[in-house]
Amino acid sequence: MIWRCGLGALLAAVVAGVAWLYGIWAGAFLELRATGEYCSGGPLDFPATTWSWLPLSHECLYADGTTQELVPAGVNLVVDGCLMVVLACGLAAWRVRAASAGSRPSPSPGVSPGR
Repeated sequence: MIWRCGLGALLAAVVAGVAWLYGIWAGAFLELRATGEYCSGGPLDFPATTWSWLPLSHECLYADGTTQELVPAGVNLVVDGCLMVVLACGLAAWRVRAASAGSRPSPSPGVSPGR
């Protein structure tokens, strides 16, 4: 049971990492072009963009007060969902291990454990 939880947590962490990297790529974090080329909705405010790593966000700020999110909406849903799976798998593995440790008989007096 514990190895299944570990495998599920590992798989969910990999999916979260891939989704987060996709968000970095799709959200124009790595753009070397001028900001006005990928934020083309009108005149830009100063500063022209804001960003954060978690939740992943990269917004264009326009002079009229509107904003445009460049990171696709599903990216943060996938990352958050996968991190919840990692947390749930970790908790389940911890509970299974704690339950199995409590059900083991204690060694007899004078006998070293593990022999």
